[in-house]
Amino acid sequence: MILFLALSPSVDVTYEVDELVVGGITRPRAITRVAGGKTLNAARVARQLGADVRIIAALGGYPGDWIEAQVALTRIPLAADTRTCFAISDGATTSTDLYEPATPFTAAEWDAFAAAARAERPDWVAVSGSMPPGVGDLAGVLADLRAAGARVALDSSGAGLASLIGSADLVKVNRHEASELLGADVTAAEACALLRERHGVDAVVTDGTAGGAALVGGVSAVIPPPARRGAFPAGSGDAFLGALLTAVDGPLGEALAVASDAAVRNALVPGQGILSSRA
Repeated sequence: MILFLALSPSVDVTYEVDELVVGGITRPRAITRVAGGKTLNAARVARQLGADVRIIAALGGYPGDWIEAQVALTRIPLAADTRTCFAISDGATTSTDLYEPATPFTAAEWDAFAAAARAERPDWVAVSGSMPPGVGDLAGVLADLRAAGARVALDSSGAGLASLIGSADLVKVNRHEASELLGADVTAAEACALLRERHGVDAVVTDGTAGGAALVGGVSAVIPPPARRGAFPAGSGDAFLGALLTAVDGPLGEALAVASDAAVRNALVPGQGILSSRA
C-alpha cells in the first residue's frame, strides 16, 4: 500500500486559451478542475494504474469540501480554506501557472494529521510539494513510519527538500532542485551520484525534455527524452512519481518506463494527474 500525505492540496484549475492577453481580457475556451496539489496528483495516477492507495489530506472550507467529494481520502479538517491553483495553456506547449501559497496548519490540526499518519502501516509513504506554515515534526512522523517498515519517497524543493532528505529512502526531483540542494550546477547523472554519496538516498532526477537519470538500489539508468510533448505539462512530474511508486520494486528500467509514459500521458490532456488513454 502507498500512503500519500497531502499537506498542501489544492483545487487545480486549467484554463485553455487561444492566446493569453497580458493586461487585457482572456476568455478560456475550456476549463478543467481537479482535486490537485502535487500529492493528490501523484495519488490519482497511482490509483489509475491499479495501486492500493491511501490518502491523508489537510482540507479546509468549501474548496476542501469539493476536493473531499472528488477523492476517497481521510480528511484532516483545517480552519483556513484550501488553496486554488491555476494553469493557463495556450493549446501548444506553453503553460503559465499561478500557485496560491499552501494553506497553514494550527498546532492542533498538525497534531491530528500526524496522529492519522502514524496510525497507518504502508509499504511506501509519499511526501511531495511545499511544506505549509504550521507543519510540525514531519521528520519524526516519517521516522516512526520507517521504523514500522515503510519506505519514504520525497518530491520537494528548497527548504522542504533540505529538511526532509534525511528522512527519505528515495528522492524524485528535477535537476534544478537537485542542483540547488547540492550547491552546484550538475547533470542529472551527477546529481544522482552526489545524492547517494552525501545523503544515502536512492535518486531519480529528471531534466524536462532532456530526460534524466536514476540511481536506485545501486543500479543506474538513463531516462530518455520524452517521445512526445503535450500542451498540458503541469502535473507531469507528479504523474511520474505516482507511476514510479507503482513499479519501483521491480526492474528499474521497467519502472522508469512506466513513470515516463505517465508523465507524457499527463501532458496530453487537461487536468493534472489525469492520463490520456494512450501516449
